[in-house]
This record gives sequence, structure tokens and C-alpha cells, in this order.
Amino acid sequence: MNKLMLSSLMLVSGYCAAQTPTEEIKKIITKQESDWNKNDMLSYTNSFTEDAKLINFLGLFWKGKSEIINQFKLINDCCIKPTQVKFDIAETYFINNETSIVYIKETLIAKEDYQVPGKIVKKGSTDRKIITAVFTKQKNTWKILSMQVTQIMPLPPR
Repeated sequence: MNKLMLSSLMLVSGYCAAQTPTEEIKKIITKQESDWNKNDMLSYTNSFTEDAKLINFLGLFWKGKSEIINQFKLINDCCIKPTQVKFDIAETYFINNETSIVYIKETLIAKEDYQVPGKIVKKGSTDRKIITAVFTKQKNTWKILSMQVTQIMPLPPR
């Protein structure tokens, strides 16, 4: 009888410990936020599939994980290292058991002054973006297949 109760308890414990797909995806996004803020872009890009596509907020189209890694390396010193990011999931929509669209609110804060083409971003400046990410489940692991980052621009005063 004790073995049966112990087996049942272990089964229930294992069931309760399993994460839902939403929790698994949230964990990936939280890790990406942490990786960005630690300036570990190699770890940040581990969340992408090998054939991933990324359209950044400037409209540049990066194809494949290797290009995404290389592009992040190119812009790291100028545009990532002097920033801190906060990701908030706005909505998650599951198309099926292996595909999800996730809408993420990004808040990017300048930790110091830095220069980008055409302007100097001042310490404390805040940019806001919306990220649309398509997640796919491959070999029992969620990965980002596609990501588009859209800059939110305030409307000019009338």
C-alpha cells in the first residue's frame, strides 16, 4: 500500500512540476532579457532555430542563426552594451501544439550616452518596441523561428 501511495505521489509531483508551453516560452523570454542585460549575446541567440529570420526595428532582414549572431556581434558595442532591456509578454497565441505567436513589449533604457547613426542617445533615454515572435517546438524544445521588432514612435504634437 505504501508503495502505491509513494508512486502516486511521485506521479502527481512530476505532473505538477512539468511546465506548460506558455511557461516554457516565458522562461525563454526571461532568459533572453537576462542575457541581453549581462551582454551575453551568444546565449541570447541560442533561443533561435538554425534557420530563424529576424527583422530588426530598422527593417534589416537577417536570415539564419549564424547571421543573427554575426549582426548582434557587429552592433554590440555601439547599440546593445550601453542599454538595459525589459521584456513583457503582451499576448501568447497557440496555433497548434508546436507553433505559437508571442507579442512582447520591449522597453530599452540607455545606461550611458551612446552614438548611433544620426544622433547621440542620452543616458536614461527610453525606447519602446513591440516584438512579434513565432515560436516552434523542435525536439521537445521551444525555439524562435521568426522575430520582427517594431519601433513605437510617438505621434508628433498637433
